Amino acid sequence: MKRIFSIVLIILCFSSIAFAQKEFSVKSTMYYAGGKYGKGTASGDRINASKVLSGEDRWVALSLDLYHEGFRFNDTIVVTGHKTPWVNGLWIVKDKMAHSRKIDFLVHREKAKTFRNSPCTIRKKLPGENIPRMGGEY
Repeated sequence: MKRIFSIVLIILCFSSIAFAQKEFSVKSTMYYAGGKYGKGTASGDRINASKVLSGEDRWVALSLDLYHEGFRFNDTIVVTGHKTPWVNGLWIVKDKMAHSRKIDFLVHREKAKTFRNSPCTIRKKLPGENIPRMGGEY
């Protein structure tokens, strides 16, 4: 019995590592903190516009198909290849949306004018992986 449990545990560890290294090409858009977009997320977290503006809260919504690929609330993801430099880096999954292969970045209205819709690549951050929090100035 211990042997079976050990084998299953090893398989689960390797499968989670394999997923974490899988990259997804997605389309990106943004949404604002508060207003008609609401003050909360699907994960139940409350949006604090001042924390969004400061860059303390870097939250995203992912399309449902990406949740079927294994993404979950509170996963830390790595964003690369975005045309807006401050978008690249680490973000936390906090919301869902219906569109396919898409990511929606939660931004403050003051930063919206610097955001450009752009394709980008996302993946889960590996445990213990050292990545700068942001790819540029927020």
